[in-house]
Amino acid sequence: MRFHQIKEVYQHILNVNKRFETLCEQLLIETKDERIRMYIYFLLKKQHDNNDYLKNLIKSESHKVIDSWVDEEIENKITKNFIEYEQRKILTVDDILNINLEIIEIINNWLLIIVDVSTNQTVKEHMLDLIERQTQQSHQLVHSAHRMDDM
Repeated sequence: MRFHQIKEVYQHILNVNKRFETLCEQLLIETKDERIRMYIYFLLKKQHDNNDYLKNLIKSESHKVIDSWVDEEIENKITKNFIEYEQRKILTVDDILNINLEIIEIINNWLLIIVDVSTNQTVKEHMLDLIERQTQQSHQLVHSAHRMDDM
């Protein structure tokens, strides 16, 4: 189905975040490298914060926004990418960082499409806020990975 409500958009991003959390938890089981484990714990905290933010959006957004329809498919490229991510050998903090940055980029590009096709100005503003939040997070993740390299 091509038409979706904004709450489905938020839910899709939540599902992507949860899938990334599962990947990180599996990496925690597999790796013994303390730097990687520290970074994974940091990422899991960030993902938890993101999920809380999205859940709050779903609960607190007005019905005018959350029930708005957009003429755009749910982004499925990321779902296919997770198969590759799960098979990839993760050896460094940069490996994990690159996967997370790729996920953020795919989601943000999809949200930009939603901004373009949406007719509701409030929806556009909220999508742009979410993009900005995720962009800021990607900068924090890069900065934190560089700090890990300094350790």
